[in-house]
Amino acid sequence: MTQRDATLELTQDADSSDGFKYRVVLLGEATVGKTSLLRRYTENIFDEEYKQTLGTTFATKDIDVKDKDGNVRSVKISIWDMGGQSTYRELRRQYMKGSSAAIIVYDVTKPESFMAMNNWFESFREVCPDSPIFICANKIDLADKRMVPQEPGMMLRDWFQSEYYETSAKVGTKVTDVFERCAEVVLLKSITDKKSPLA
Repeated sequence: MTQRDATLELTQDADSSDGFKYRVVLLGEATVGKTSLLRRYTENIFDEEYKQTLGTTFATKDIDVKDKDGNVRSVKISIWDMGGQSTYRELRRQYMKGSSAAIIVYDVTKPESFMAMNNWFESFREVCPDSPIFICANKIDLADKRMVPQEPGMMLRDWFQSEYYETSAKVGTKVTDVFERCAEVVLLKSITDKKSPLA
């Protein structure tokens, strides 16, 4: 299946999401665990063997979310996993356009992935200036190898004006929390903005 076919299949997919469909992009350097977070959340599996994401892949998930009036809405989020390599920069830019939110991930055992966070933030903000951003400090299960403590992550949270989560795709820590909170935020934002949700 080509990427265009995959996109077409996604947009034509019949579902029970009440029309609330949103695209969320996973961003961050290569090897930080974006694909692992996606697979843990959508399939509840973890693969020890690293496989490089070639270009872009996606998965969807239906989530029940309460709106501000307490009504339960069925929301479908399409989570797009963007390859972190620089060769995919233009492809990422195309897929970021129209996204309802971004989850930007770094690896707590690799300071260089933390240092690159501002670049990812700015590249997303260029095309989606008003969409919410979530930060994932991933691989916290590797406590003995951790090199980026919580404090810099909290500073980043304040700088980006975003929500911050310490996650582990391997053991599942906070993975569901970040995706379900993301769905809640984009739903409430779209209702508040009185705009049609972006698929």
